[in-house]
Amino acid sequence: MQIKKSVALCALALAGLAGQAQAAALTTAQKAVIDDANANNRILFISGASAVQKGFTGIISALIPGAKTFYTDKNGKDSAGKANTHSYEAVAGVLDSSAGGAWAGKNVILVYRVAGGSVWGVNPVARAEAIESLNVSSTTCDDAGYAAADGSAANDKAFQCAKNTRVPDAGVSDVAPALFKQPLNTEGEIAAGQLNEAELAEFGNSDYNKPIYALAFGVPVTNNVNTALNRSAVAAIMAGNVGTWNAVDPALPADDIVVCRRVPGSGTQAVENLYFGNFPCGVPNTPADRTASEGTVFDPSATWTWTDANGKVHSGTGKYTIDPTAPTGGLVVIENSSSGNVAECMDAAVTGGKYVTKTRDGASAEYLVEFVNPGSKAIGVLSMDSLSKSKSTGNWQFRSLDGNGTYTWDNTAAAPVATGTGKHPTLANLIDGTWDMQGWISFNTPNRTVADAAKAPVLAKFLEKAQDPAILASISDLKNVAAAIPGGAYSGAQVLRVEYSQGNQCAPLNRNF
Repeated sequence: MQIKKSVALCALALAGLAGQAQAAALTTAQKAVIDDANANNRILFISGASAVQKGFTGIISALIPGAKTFYTDKNGKDSAGKANTHSYEAVAGVLDSSAGGAWAGKNVILVYRVAGGSVWGVNPVARAEAIESLNVSSTTCDDAGYAAADGSAANDKAFQCAKNTRVPDAGVSDVAPALFKQPLNTEGEIAAGQLNEAELAEFGNSDYNKPIYALAFGVPVTNNVNTALNRSAVAAIMAGNVGTWNAVDPALPADDIVVCRRVPGSGTQAVENLYFGNFPCGVPNTPADRTASEGTVFDPSATWTWTDANGKVHSGTGKYTIDPTAPTGGLVVIENSSSGNVAECMDAAVTGGKYVTKTRDGASAEYLVEFVNPGSKAIGVLSMDSLSKSKSTGNWQFRSLDGNGTYTWDNTAAAPVATGTGKHPTLANLIDGTWDMQGWISFNTPNRTVADAAKAPVLAKFLEKAQDPAILASISDLKNVAAAIPGGAYSGAQVLRVEYSQGNQCAPLNRNF
C-alpha cells in the first residue's frame, strides 16, 4: 500500500528554534533525556499536513515548559540551502505535569513528520501502517552544521538525526479524513485506495477527532501577471480548460500558464480540489496534473544530476524543463511535494533556475524542475500561513478574487496590506465567511491511541491548546490567517462566525454566530 505536504507539536520547533545555537555535540543531559525516553518508549509520533507546520509553536510551552532540545532530519534544507523547510522535526524534554497520565513529569520525545502532506496524517494513521519517522537517539543524532536561514553556521537550529519507521499515533490534515478520496486526493504514483468505512471508524471518538482551527488558503500569482481574477477563471486554469494567459485576459500575451500545484494527497491540493473543482462533494472539475505537461516540459524518463547551492548532489529520473522563450501554447503543470516547493516554483518561474521536488510517493525519489530562462508566468495554491513570503516587491504575491488586488506582508511587525480591488484573504474576511477558501484543520486520533492511557492525555492537552484562539493570535504566521472553530469552549476574537452545516465540509458555510 502506497501512502503519500503542518502539524503537530514538533513543527513547533520552527519558531522555538529561532536564535538558539546548539553546542557542537549533545550534552550529557540531552543524551540522558532521549536515552530515557527511548528506553521507556515515551515517544509520540504525529504525521500530516505541512500547510500548518508553523501552527503549534505555542503548544510546546504548555507540553514541555522547561528545557527543550530540538531535532530535525539530515536533509532538512531547501535546494537553496536555507533551513526553513523541514520534513521531520522533534522536540525532547520533560512533559508538564498538567498533561496528566503516566508520562507526566517524565522525559518524552515528540516527533512530527510533514513529508508528503496531509494524507500521511490520515491513511497510515487509520491503518496502523509504519511509515518513515525521525530516529531521535544519542547514537543517531549529531550537530552537522545545520545552517540558519541566513546561511550562518553560527546559528545552528537543531541536531540532525537519521530516520527509522514507526506507526503514527495521530495525524493532522487540512481537511476532514473523509475527503481524501481516490483518484484525486490519495497518495502514490498509482493512486492509493481511500479509507473504507471501517477504517474511517478509527476516527470515531469525537473527543479526540475534531477540527482544530480554520486556515485561509490563497491564490499566489507571479508579479508579471497583471489581471483581475475570479473563482471561475482560476477554476478554468486549474482544470486545464485554458492554457495561455490571453485566454484568461485578451490584454495579456499568449504565454503558457504555469501551474505550481501540489501532489495528490496534499491537503493544500485537497482544499483547491474542493474549492475550485467541487471534488469529492459532487460532479468534479478534475484538476490538471503533471500528465498535461508530458511530452512538452515533463520527461518522466530523463535522468539528471544537479548540485544545489548548499553543495548537496541530487540525482534522479524525471525532469521538468520550462522555457518561456519557447512556449508550448498550452498549460504547464508542475507538481510539488511541499508548500516550500510551491514557493520555489513561483520564484524560479520569474527569475529562472532549478530546484528539486519529491515524487507522488513522498519518499526520497526526486524530480528536477528547471526554468531555463526567466519570465514564466505562474499561478499556484498555498495556505495563507505563507503570507510572510508574499512581498510587494517579491516575485509573487497572494491575489484577491473578483478584482485585481494583492495581499502582502512586507513588515511582519505591522499588519498585512491589501491593495487594489476585489475580495482579499484577510482575517476579517475569513472570520465572517467572505473569504471562503478555507481548510478546517483536522486532528485525527485512531481508537488504538485513544485507548492508550499514557498517550491519550498528552493528545487531550494538545487539543485543548491547539483550539485556543489566544495561541493562534500569538503565532506570527497564523495570527492574520487562522481562526478558532465556533461552538466549542472558545468565543470572541479570532473565532469564526461561520460553520459548515452539521460539520460537513462539503456543505456551505453558514453564518450562525
